[in-house]
Amino acid sequence: MLQGSYQVILGMGGFFVLLGIIFIFGNKREKKRYYNSILLTRRDIKETITHEHERFWLHAWQIGGRISLIVGIVLLIIGGILGLSAP
Repeated sequence: MLQGSYQVILGMGGFFVLLGIIFIFGNKREKKRYYNSILLTRRDIKETITHEHERFWLHAWQIGGRISLIVGIVLLIIGGILGLSAP
């Protein structure tokens, strides 16, 4: 394997880890902003108290962040192994 190819894999892994962290923290901020800004109707009061909502987009960023984090960690491990085994 070329010497620079493991560096590309490490770079992609770092990018995905960073992207995953941004998505997870962005989701927390978005949830807080959503629950602080909703109009208090009967359904919204229940939703605010129980935090059980029908809006799946609030979980989408968190799920995407977790997937991105896992892919990034796997790429970092593979790039590290290839970097250590390179001559």
